[in-house]
Amino acid sequence: MDKYRARRNKIRRRNRNIAYGVLILSALSSAWLLYSLVLKDAGRAGSESLKAGTKIEDSERMNALDEKLTAARVGQTDLTGLTVKEAEDTLEERYQWELAVRDGTDAVLMDNLLEPQLQSIRKQLRETPADRTQQYEIDYEAMREPFAEQVTELAKRWDKSAAGSELESFDKETGTYRYTKEQNGRSLNQEKLVEQLMDAVKEENYQAEIAAEFTETPPERTQAQAKEQYKVIGTFTTTTTDNKNRNRNISLAVESVNGLILKPGQEFSFNNTTGNRTREKGYQPAGAYRNGVLIEEPGGGVCQVSTTLYHAIIEGGFKTTERNAHSFAPSYVEKGQDAMVSFDGYAGPDLKFKNTSGHTIAVRAALEGRKLKISLVGLPVLEDGLKVTIRSEKVRDLEPPAPVYEENTALPYGTEKVMDKGTTGGVYKSYRVYKKGDAVIKEEPLHNSTYKGKSSVIQRNTTAIPAETLPEATQETQPQATEATEAPEVKGPGANIPKTEAAD
Repeated sequence: MDKYRARRNKIRRRNRNIAYGVLILSALSSAWLLYSLVLKDAGRAGSESLKAGTKIEDSERMNALDEKLTAARVGQTDLTGLTVKEAEDTLEERYQWELAVRDGTDAVLMDNLLEPQLQSIRKQLRETPADRTQQYEIDYEAMREPFAEQVTELAKRWDKSAAGSELESFDKETGTYRYTKEQNGRSLNQEKLVEQLMDAVKEENYQAEIAAEFTETPPERTQAQAKEQYKVIGTFTTTTTDNKNRNRNISLAVESVNGLILKPGQEFSFNNTTGNRTREKGYQPAGAYRNGVLIEEPGGGVCQVSTTLYHAIIEGGFKTTERNAHSFAPSYVEKGQDAMVSFDGYAGPDLKFKNTSGHTIAVRAALEGRKLKISLVGLPVLEDGLKVTIRSEKVRDLEPPAPVYEENTALPYGTEKVMDKGTTGGVYKSYRVYKKGDAVIKEEPLHNSTYKGKSSVIQRNTTAIPAETLPEATQETQPQATEATEAPEVKGPGANIPKTEAAD
């Protein structure tokens, strides 16, 4: 019985709590609905009020624009009796900006320096009561500095440097040079143009087109003067051999460099100018060193062309950006004064120099008989009377390699014969020498050159005794050495050394 009563009381409490919850939720919902309706009405009322306020404000503004100005003037433009709207239209029409500057062919519209001030005046016309007297002036002096800045930019655009006549090309067929036509320069009169612009705006002539004035500058050299002033500024001559293949190669290289024009700042490359020296281009096999070994290869001999040009470069007052010495000193120039080149179509030792004269220069080259002459033609780089040459001196000797022995059984057994004495190598230091007349003005280091020595070539007989030198009895019993393998083994310096190719 007690258990039943306790359970019933529990159910009653639960139902009562549920009823209370329902009542609370219902009350909250009603309150939220009422609150939403109040907010909606308030928002609607606020919106209507805002719209009404905006309409009133817009209406007032329109009325203000329609009010006539009692007394108003902007510069020389009288706005009295006009509405603010009519005054704004009048200013827009009266102050149209089309101020331009012309250099003869090119017209440039200047930046509108008036508009910022007009915007400020229009704002004041709207905000100032129409019955008040209004007088506005354009501040023209405020335009001076911006005008000057624009004119500076125009000068960068229109100024031209005078161009003197320069060597342009060389006609190999006629043997004549061509020169460019000189051109006058011009410089914009900037200060005057600024004053012209200031005068135009002060007169309220905002549609003016002002003709810019320039000061002409004559060129430093006319075409006729260039023909007189261009001359040989560096030259050198060497003598070739009577080897036909070698001279053919030299002739082809000469043809490649002859008449070449170098512009200011341009770098000359011997390898790039001649290209790869191949049989397809007509180059013939001739003596040339490869890795210190004398071989026969197409293009042998062209180093004499690069060396001769090297001296012309130095005498012309230029400095090389690349120069290399031979492994073995050549005979056509003093030691320490050669310029070796080699090219496989991609890379190799080169002769290079840059035209630092500021004017075009030409390379002239000719092979007449065995005389190879190369010159540089240009405007003088060195001061008048100054000459530049190369002087070289030996720093130290380098011992030659070990002798090369050649077996010669025609020689008496046990004897030797020197066929080539060989040469010592050496290290040379070269100087750039500046002279006026016979007086040396200064010397400066130029470069160092290291040359290998050449082995002496000695023939000897260490393998067989000629039969005619033996006693008669010995001849009967002496076996004949018919094969190299049958010869007695030879010991001692130089024995069994392979034969090497001797230099010319």
